[in-house]
Amino acid sequence: MTSIKPPTAPHRAEIVIGRRRPEDREVLDRMYAEIFGAKALAASRERWEWQYDNNPHCPPEGPEIWVAKEDGEVLGQYASMPVRLKVKDAMLRASWGMDVMVKPNLQKKGVGCKLFRYWDEQVEASLGLGLSWASYMLFRKIGWQDVGPVPCYTRVLDSQALLSRRLGPLPAKIVTPLARAYLGLVHPARGAFRPPEGVKVVPLEEPFGEPFDRLWEKASPPYDFIAERKSRYLEWKYHEVPYVSYDIYQAFRDKDLAGYVVLRDTEKNGVKLGLLIDWFAHPGDIAVLEALLDRAADWGREKGVARLQTFTFDERLAGRLQYKGFFKIKSPMQFCLKIHSDHLDASFFGDTSRWHVTFGDSDQDRHP
Repeated sequence: MTSIKPPTAPHRAEIVIGRRRPEDREVLDRMYAEIFGAKALAASRERWEWQYDNNPHCPPEGPEIWVAKEDGEVLGQYASMPVRLKVKDAMLRASWGMDVMVKPNLQKKGVGCKLFRYWDEQVEASLGLGLSWASYMLFRKIGWQDVGPVPCYTRVLDSQALLSRRLGPLPAKIVTPLARAYLGLVHPARGAFRPPEGVKVVPLEEPFGEPFDRLWEKASPPYDFIAERKSRYLEWKYHEVPYVSYDIYQAFRDKDLAGYVVLRDTEKNGVKLGLLIDWFAHPGDIAVLEALLDRAADWGREKGVARLQTFTFDERLAGRLQYKGFFKIKSPMQFCLKIHSDHLDASFFGDTSRWHVTFGDSDQDRHP
């Protein structure tokens, strides 16, 4: 009897991952539109040059965007934003993970995992902030440290506006005095509400310049974990961004720059929200930190926002927030990371009390 061998499965070529090339753009654009929609593709194109090509930490060989291919066919890509990261006393070459996409028929087939692992091999620290549930579970699966979510703090400026959304205008008007009394008792905003003697807070009306480099050198050492905030990065991040504008205030002690805050108003669920996108000063400089928060509250009232919102792990900054009437709420900003360094142990990831991560880090503040 003649035996019949079963047909063998066709041999699959090895998946090869490399830096994105100009000739990949057309097929990746089609894939992006198929997965996220034509509207999202238009928004992506608007921010592409700024976000990737003009990033001050972009390497000479081009943006850190990794493409997976099999026999020349594009399967997916992972885009990341390079950044210099201060971890204790070391400066690391790091990047924030951003846009991941895989052909719909290949999703959950391991392509995304290969892209993540390849990206991680290219840097000293790989960072994932504000993760989708799928990305979060994949990061956990491949052994990244889960240190999130980043604590979120809010301060109510207009109780009636918030209550109106939930109760309607008339009931809100009746309940508002009680809500204000409750907040004043439980989460009072303390302090003089004016900059202390010698501290002045003014708008930043010129480019970020050399004083911000000096501020970084002076104020960053007490932080165990923080993305570098030098002038060129700040100028790119907050002045050159093409699709959103920020209000920026700088604090001076006498003639020396001592801190800054970046603000933007938006709308959520029909209520105006004020975002403290970024704020930075020496964590021990209580007077400057409080002066910046007072300025943020005044700005919020001028803009008519119902509440302010910001993020940080740092307990020293959190203490100033709570002193000024902020309180902690549920955070939507999950954070996973992997750091390739011999000078860290498990205790470093277990104590984030000197870490400063804000909404302005990564690409959380995307095109509306």
